[in-house]
Amino acid sequence: MKTRLRLSAGILCLCLALAMGSSAWAERVKMLTLDEALTTALEHNTSYALFLWEQEVGLAKDALKKHPKISTELRPAGVEDGAWQGPQGSLTIAVPLGGSVSLDGRLSVAVDAQSVAVKPTGSLTLGYDLFALPGQESLEPSPEESMRRQVNSLVLQVLELLVDLRKAMDIKEYEEAVLQHLEAQLKAARQTPNYDDLELRRKLRDQISVVAARSEEVDHLQLQLRTVLGVETEEFYQPVLAVHLFEQEFFEEELEPELFAASPELRRARGELERAQTELELERKTMGWKVKVAGGLTVGDGVGWNVGLTASKDLYPRQTILNELELAVAKAEHALELQESALRGELRGALQAIKAAQNQVQLLAELLEEAQEDLALRQRQHEAGLATELQVEEASLAVQKAQMEYFHGELNYARGAAALWNLCGRQLQEMIFAVIS
Repeated sequence: MKTRLRLSAGILCLCLALAMGSSAWAERVKMLTLDEALTTALEHNTSYALFLWEQEVGLAKDALKKHPKISTELRPAGVEDGAWQGPQGSLTIAVPLGGSVSLDGRLSVAVDAQSVAVKPTGSLTLGYDLFALPGQESLEPSPEESMRRQVNSLVLQVLELLVDLRKAMDIKEYEEAVLQHLEAQLKAARQTPNYDDLELRRKLRDQISVVAARSEEVDHLQLQLRTVLGVETEEFYQPVLAVHLFEQEFFEEELEPELFAASPELRRARGELERAQTELELERKTMGWKVKVAGGLTVGDGVGWNVGLTASKDLYPRQTILNELELAVAKAEHALELQESALRGELRGALQAIKAAQNQVQLLAELLEEAQEDLALRQRQHEAGLATELQVEEASLAVQKAQMEYFHGELNYARGAAALWNLCGRQLQEMIFAVIS
């Protein structure tokens, strides 16, 4: 009897705590749509703000690469061959003209230690490498591509948290309904003389633990969502999500070109292969010779100029060099094949996930319809006196669970579609609302 009283008191305290917590939560809850969440995250998310800053700095650095590079050097004093040298300075300018063309200029000024006379000298050098390898700048993602990938990543992160939070809140609500039903069962059982309620009390204790764990999970997801949104206030969000199922089939053959075009890893692998093939071709054409054309103009005590052609070659067994380059090409080809195979595997996995989600939604729709039919039957039986109120509540709980699982299946479908579009390099910030809002 004492155990039963303690359990009843514990259940009463828990119910009061849940009621008070639900009341306080309801006062502070804020409905949050996907559009509102994305707008808030794009404005206040710290990681996204740092990325924008990094992009701004990177664009400024890229712009500087196209401008002449100027450097200065100053030597106030020194000793050369035992003689004191006066102050000297130089100004060097490097003008970018292309991957295989270089233009450098240098202006030097020295002060004579005897007559304190300024002696300016200057030089201008132009060099051109006849067999230079192409640059690797094109292998890096463009600023627009980097921006798209960062925004898509943030969109997926927000969507994942909203879906997880909505699922956790739905499950918590269902588990609380199950707890109330068990309480009603226990109360009814105690009206029956000599009824053994040990199993019911055990289920009730277990359900109390389940509800507490679900509440903790919801609080943790709320904190994660506030962090991603960049919100500092103690907001409690109720995600408002609506899934738009559409009859569209995705085909691997149609999506593969998009997938390959959106992959920087594949583009880098292709670039490495092209570079390795070019290097091998140049080696075969030039027999290992590196040829440069250079010209210069010097101005000082007089004017001098020079034009020359230089050729250099490493004294290394040529067959060994060819073998090394052929090996590099073979490895690059293999790396490209592996990358393409990995991407195709990701695409097939994403397509299978969407297909599985579609099948699951269809099955859950059938289960929901059956649960609604069972509830209608129980209600008719209750009106005829053939079923108890508890049996009607059990059927109602089954409908609530079926509705929840059906909606969660729709959310899984939406999440799978978003993952597929992101894999193919589409703009999620706009496309996501075609499947969920």
